[in-house]
Amino acid sequence: MLEKNKCFFGILKKFKKKTALIIENGEQISYNQLLSYSTKLEKILTNNKNLVFLLGQNNLETITGYISFVNKGYAVFLIDYRINQVFLKKLINLYKPNLIFTPKKIFELNKFYKSKLNFKSYILLQKRININHNINKDLMLLMSTSGSTGSPKLVRQSYQNLKSNIDAIIKYLKIKGSDTTITSLPISYVYGLSVINTHLIRGATVVLTNKSMIEKNFWQILKKFKVNNFAGVPYNYSIIDKIFKNKLPNTLKYSTQAGGKMDKKLLKKILLNYKKNKIKFIQMYGAAEATSRMSYLNWNDSFKRIGSIGKVIPGGKFHLIDSKGKKIIKPFQKGELVYEGKNVFMGYAEKLKDLNLPDLNNGRLYTGDIAYMDKDKFYYVEGRKNRYAKIFGLRINLSELENILHKKGLNSMMKEIDQNKICIYVKEISKIKKHLQYLSKITSINQNVFVVKKMSKNNLTFNYKYKI
Repeated sequence: MLEKNKCFFGILKKFKKKTALIIENGEQISYNQLLSYSTKLEKILTNNKNLVFLLGQNNLETITGYISFVNKGYAVFLIDYRINQVFLKKLINLYKPNLIFTPKKIFELNKFYKSKLNFKSYILLQKRININHNINKDLMLLMSTSGSTGSPKLVRQSYQNLKSNIDAIIKYLKIKGSDTTITSLPISYVYGLSVINTHLIRGATVVLTNKSMIEKNFWQILKKFKVNNFAGVPYNYSIIDKIFKNKLPNTLKYSTQAGGKMDKKLLKKILLNYKKNKIKFIQMYGAAEATSRMSYLNWNDSFKRIGSIGKVIPGGKFHLIDSKGKKIIKPFQKGELVYEGKNVFMGYAEKLKDLNLPDLNNGRLYTGDIAYMDKDKFYYVEGRKNRYAKIFGLRINLSELENILHKKGLNSMMKEIDQNKICIYVKEISKIKKHLQYLSKITSINQNVFVVKKMSKNNLTFNYKYKI
């Protein structure tokens, strides 16, 4: 059990003058500089185990704060800095963090918080009257379970969870100190954070940008700093397919894909393009509840195992269970996918006192995914048991979206109907149209994701089946 937090990023000291981070403007930050910044921040922090809200983006300030708070032993709730202000205030009222590390423009000082430190574009806010948080000593990280809907339900991850998954990813991807990656995903997304963690722990270089793959500047930055790997969700690869029909950037050695099942037609096109350019394409499967990743598919198997999530990561185990909870041994029989490993999260938190809960899962995760294995024990995910949809790689709780509309006086039912598409079933279509803009604004989900249809008897059955 990894209980002493200072062991976590202690290895960074040995990389000294190596380049840890490259900023968009070309400024290079060595590991010595990064640790110097984080140490200065640590010195003003108390030794009590506090809860800190970190409104993260892909920049030096966020990385510095993240390392500082982890080294100090704090429980860090990593939040997308673009979160809707109404949701943020609700989360603050519910969890009552003593510290908030945020871009200066986002959070205004008020009667509850005062300024403690300014660091470049960020400010550290401290609660005027501190709360004595009772937090499990092993709790390191809190991550949202549901995209940008502002859900108070958080995943509790321990030091051991993070270390176990980082070690496994480094092992199967063979990450080296000579590698250079780029922040193609938000740091507040478990997949994006894992890319940063694994490269820093290996003494590699991380190019920091908030730009999207759809922007020309992203690819200019990638080429300029000779990035040799990046991560993406299915949506990212649909962009790559449009931009790079044949020739991919020649600095690339491999890229990874997780965040949902990729359309088979797109997958085949990507595989052929990568093969032509002698670049490896590695598909993976994961979840916040597994501290990022549970399986991977070797490049050598990708053509003959189209659609497979591959085999379990080092140190983990997969098995399938039927509706009665019995293990499925025979190939091609569908059941719920169960994962076992040290990276399985401690359990959920829905309120402040849950932060002191012990590990409730004991290394076992019922994924909620329906899957099967072939005769060679390669696994394939077919669908889900619960009401989550993957939209542009982010997991969205459909019940929460329904509740948002319900509060506006509109009863609806939602269902994922296609890749990055959610169908909203309503009795009167005219009433939903004026609410779509509101739904898109407060959740940061593009309005084009939603398709509206009139409710039928089949939809009523759907609603009854998933009633909560």
